[in-house]
Amino acid sequence: MRNLLVIITVFIALTLILTSCYSNQGKDVSSFIKYAPPMKDLVSGKTINLNDYSNKLLVLEFFETWCPACNTAIPELNKFYKSINENNKTKNNVAFFSILSPSSGDEKSIKEFIKNKKIEYPVLLEEKQQLSYNLEVKYIPTLFFIKDSKIVYSKVGPSQSTVLMNELLKFVK
Repeated sequence: MRNLLVIITVFIALTLILTSCYSNQGKDVSSFIKYAPPMKDLVSGKTINLNDYSNKLLVLEFFETWCPACNTAIPELNKFYKSINENNKTKNNVAFFSILSPSSGDEKSIKEFIKNKKIEYPVLLEEKQQLSYNLEVKYIPTLFFIKDSKIVYSKVGPSQSTVLMNELLKFVK
């Protein structure tokens, strides 16, 4: 009886996670991108306005430095980012940003984390968590592909870079 209860609980939890991942597909996020506050890229030091990339397929990955699953995903995200920039179809048509909140620490500690983990992709600090709230990020890591102001793909949890690239290529002209 106890095993059955565990199985049912796990099934319900997985169903809720998968439902939340896919329920936002097709959602128009144009106003969220257009009015997202500027964010500092902690890798390059540049200020990023997501609206400047609205003509590209946006890949947004939400994570936190203290999240074990997020840390597991970093090497694959480095490979994914490298693949995007090496592929002729994607290098000029895709913009990839990883976004974290102040709960990951202060700017200095986050930069140290980026250096220690050898993160190669842009990491944006979302001070007020407006975008993650509007995109209904419930779990981390969560990754979105946004094309023509609509969510076309979302994924919770770490993924292999090859799987992400195969999914990405479905949405690139």
